[in-house]
Amino acid sequence: MGTGKTIVLVDGEAPPPFIPSKRFTLALLVCFAFIIQYSQRVNLPIAIVCMVNRTKPIEHGLIFNGTKIISSNSANSANKNLMHSPVTVKGIGKALQKRGFLKDKQFNWVELQQQLLLGGYWAGYVFTQIPGGWLATSIGPKWVFATSLTVSSTATLALTIMYVMSSTHFALMFILRFIIGLAHGVLFPATISLWSVWAVPQERSTLASIGFCGTQFGTSLTMLLGGISCSYLASGWMYLFVLTSVMGFVWLSLWIPLTSHAPTDHQTISSHERDYICSYTGHTGKKRSMSLASIPWGCMIKSKPLLALMCTHIANLFGLFFFLTNLGKILTELHRVPTQYTGYILSFGFFLTLCTSLTSGIIADKLVRSEIMTLTTARRLFNSITSFVPVLCMISLYFCNESRQILGVITVLIFLAASGLGYGSGFSVNFADIVPAYSGIIFGIANTFASIAGLTGNLVAGFLVKKPILEEWRKLFIIFGTVYFIGGLIFLLFGSGVPRKWARFQSAVAQEEKKINDEEMTPMNENNQVKA
Repeated sequence: MGTGKTIVLVDGEAPPPFIPSKRFTLALLVCFAFIIQYSQRVNLPIAIVCMVNRTKPIEHGLIFNGTKIISSNSANSANKNLMHSPVTVKGIGKALQKRGFLKDKQFNWVELQQQLLLGGYWAGYVFTQIPGGWLATSIGPKWVFATSLTVSSTATLALTIMYVMSSTHFALMFILRFIIGLAHGVLFPATISLWSVWAVPQERSTLASIGFCGTQFGTSLTMLLGGISCSYLASGWMYLFVLTSVMGFVWLSLWIPLTSHAPTDHQTISSHERDYICSYTGHTGKKRSMSLASIPWGCMIKSKPLLALMCTHIANLFGLFFFLTNLGKILTELHRVPTQYTGYILSFGFFLTLCTSLTSGIIADKLVRSEIMTLTTARRLFNSITSFVPVLCMISLYFCNESRQILGVITVLIFLAASGLGYGSGFSVNFADIVPAYSGIIFGIANTFASIAGLTGNLVAGFLVKKPILEEWRKLFIIFGTVYFIGGLIFLLFGSGVPRKWARFQSAVAQEEKKINDEEMTPMNENNQVKA
């Protein structure tokens, strides 16, 4: 292994600067897109706290049009004054004064209705993973992104119609959340496809981590704004829906003129930056028509690195999806953390996820560029951390109840921090490494199974946990710890960062066949190797 730092020359010139550059601008806009996606994903789970009337008992079965309006004025005076008297919501503690431009409107939804509305998003989300990868490969990721957030932003804005309806049509709300899930399902596969043509191997972790950190930032931001709006504004959920919708249209006005499907299509990119990117990715800018018959299914099934990647992807999301929706219950029911502190703890935890996602991507690229380790070693290292640390967290949670409250909180924070490494330099970015030509559609296939696995985690919990006590939850901690360990071990043994020959862009295969070197001897040019 060489000891000096390798400088890659493109047509006799040093690589173009990273900041400012078109690829860096693209990463920021992808980050903005994920902020919007996750804000629209979690706005209802947060807003439903103040949307449901929890003081009036429901004396009958399913009420699909139950609504309650709380206001200091009568309903007939709703249009007389835009600004009305503050609403007083009396509770056990001190009365809370709610202000704003709207009357406070709540709904009499039973628990089943609430769960159906929350699940409507995921019901749509799983259906567009594979089509998203296929569309991004066939027509290009730019318009897949644009169409996705345009549809979801419009549907999110349409949710506000609940405020002016005399009776809320539950079916209409479910359909709108289903549409939002359908629209969002294409984004992750399209992102993987995007970086396969825009990100050179030595910068892929950094660019991907910048984009993916928008997921955690969007979640934290929406939790904060949702808590404030629900606490201090009458019908605070309305402001949350409007804000997360408008953000999507603002993003669209930036995305369309500033991005393109590939460097070869960009109107203002410098020729030096374009040649630098294309020389490594091998992408020629030509859109490829793809049918099911053209996908190398046989090669996919026989590829150990790809199967290992799909296993660790499914294993990680099986646990991550479950705990992201149940960490609040764990803190409040098992560790007896007061409800008012749980939100702050989880917000800080998501901030840690953002930090580890971003820093791990930068560190991984730095290690590869400095020839300290190969890309394969870097992927195995960071994916092992994001897989095996949760195993230790499951062991810790197995022994944590209210008597070990501080240890439980620390364990939850460590779990969220470790989860970020998978997005920055682990399984999420590895698809673009090993199957660049088919990364979008293969990621879509893997993410479909991973999403279904994540949803089954809640079903498993429903069957195993009958009481909110540690003895019941221990069964789940054993199951999830085992799944995390198996997924991490498989990738540690068989994972790779080297592109498969059958999954490379054809021009790259032709250009680089003469430069095949041993992977361990030339880590900087690892992705220039060709593996069967």
